[in-house]
Amino acid sequence: MSSEEKGYLLISAPKTREDTYNTLTRKISDENDLATQFKFAVPDLKVGTLDSLVALSDDLGRVDTYVETVTRKIAQQLFEVLDNPADRSEVLTVGQTNYEKYINYFTWDEAKYPSTQSLKVITEVIHAQCHKFDDELKTKALEYTNLVHTLNAEERKAGGNLTVRDISESVKQEDVIQTEYLETLFIVVHKPVLKEFWSSYEKMSQYVLPRSAKQLDEDNDYALIRVVLFKKFIADFHSAAREKRYTVRDYVYDPEKSAKAERKKMEAERDRLKKNLVRWCKTNFAEAYVGWVHLKAVRIFVESVLRYGLPINFQAVLLLPKKGKQTKLRKVLSDMFSHLASKNVFNAKEEESETDKFYPYVSLDVNLNMSK
Repeated sequence: MSSEEKGYLLISAPKTREDTYNTLTRKISDENDLATQFKFAVPDLKVGTLDSLVALSDDLGRVDTYVETVTRKIAQQLFEVLDNPADRSEVLTVGQTNYEKYINYFTWDEAKYPSTQSLKVITEVIHAQCHKFDDELKTKALEYTNLVHTLNAEERKAGGNLTVRDISESVKQEDVIQTEYLETLFIVVHKPVLKEFWSSYEKMSQYVLPRSAKQLDEDNDYALIRVVLFKKFIADFHSAAREKRYTVRDYVYDPEKSAKAERKKMEAERDRLKKNLVRWCKTNFAEAYVGWVHLKAVRIFVESVLRYGLPINFQAVLLLPKKGKQTKLRKVLSDMFSHLASKNVFNAKEEESETDKFYPYVSLDVNLNMSK
């Protein structure tokens, strides 16, 4: 199914003598082929007081947006870590079930969210859970991303010239003279001025060891040369090198440290973090998504009770509009349920924008396109 076709509508209407779901099926599917529909089973949740429902209705929109945002963040992080898999919908699952099928055949999870709890408590539990996921995702994603960026920078250096790339593979232990008074420097010299360097390096500061210069490596443009001098005159040598536009590499020889070994170690750590992040995203996408779908169930319940009153007697239906038929679907639904709103109220709302549009039935958007 293409990403454009994941824009569902979750609606509710009062139950009638003629089964509401069958009536909808006949009108929107059999007669007009406008959508695919699924019964959305909402249990009889605890209603509480009217005031509490009104207050919760205001909060639910905000919490719904936040939980959806966190759910999408996890999905998009998973796609990014997996290098944008071709079939994204197969990556996102709840248990062994594709995430879209989960909402198509939704049943309330009594173990996770006991229906005996108040609606406010259920909402707060889902919100708190997603807040925890949001914080954990930021930490884990940052750790992984920072390491990937470090590795990429190292790879760019490895592919660069001798002024920037790691030189540990070019320097051997016998090339390094390090005593209480002597220091070894590693200088990168542009090849066109190499002859000048050989003739003048001993005079670039006092107490440069005669004939201590030794070429260790070269690339197309530069040569890497070792020079030994007294530590006391290192600053003078650095100053002279800058004037001649030689590059003194900031490198200290460590026989225990190899750039290649360090890179392999970082690559192994990256692979470990990637594996853990993929596992975390898959597990917690399912948890966040399940919470989000239950939050939709809470919203449709609250809005239906506020709209249709007590006793509870409504049918919730999930609709997947056929491509290009959403406008016609809305019209058919409005015609079917126009009796649920006074003509004056309904007409007054007709001029509102699509996002704030009033419908004579309860309607919530459910966008399952996790790619954006």
